[in-house]
Amino acid sequence: MDTTTAISIAEILGPTVSIATAGAIISISALYTPLLSSSARSQESSKPNPTSTLPAIRFIFSRGSHFFPQAAVFAAANLSFLAYHSPAGRVVRVLGTEITRRNGLILAAALSMAIGPITGVMLPICNNPLREMAELERQGREKEIDEKELKKMVKRFEWLNYLRGVPILVGGMLGLAVVDG
Repeated sequence: MDTTTAISIAEILGPTVSIATAGAIISISALYTPLLSSSARSQESSKPNPTSTLPAIRFIFSRGSHFFPQAAVFAAANLSFLAYHSPAGRVVRVLGTEITRRNGLILAAALSMAIGPITGVMLPICNNPLREMAELERQGREKEIDEKELKKMVKRFEWLNYLRGVPILVGGMLGLAVVDG
C-alpha cells in the first residue's frame, strides 16, 4: 500500500474510531449506569440490588477492558501517523484558532489516549471497590455489601466514566477538524 492510500485510510479511521469509542464510553454513563444505581428488580426501590447490579458491573468491566484501550491506541496510532506525514508548517483553523496541522494531530492523538491515565485514577477509587463487592456477590455473600456504598460507587463510576469519554471525544473531533481543515 502506498503512503497516499495509507494517509487517506488514517484520515478516516483515526477520528472515527476515537469518536465512536467516546460515544460507547459516554453511552455507558448516560444510559446504563443510571439503571444500575437503582434496583433492577423493584420500581419502588432507589437502592441498587447487589445481585443484579454487580454482575452487570462485572460484565461492563470485562468487555470494556478488552475493547476501549485497544480502540484508543488504534485511534491514537492513526492520528500519530497522520501527524508524522503532515507537511511542516501547514496551518489549519480550528474554532477560530490557528494551529499547525502536525500539532493539532499530536494533540488529538494525546487526547485519544487519555483513557489510560484517567483509568489509572479510576481503578483505586472506584473500579477496585466495585470489583471487591462483585467478588462478595459472586461468593454468595451479598448481605455483606452496603447498598449505600454500592450506590455511591456506581455513581462515582458513572461520572468518572464521563470524564474518560470526553477527552477521547474532543480528540476525535479535533482530529476530524484538522483533517478537514
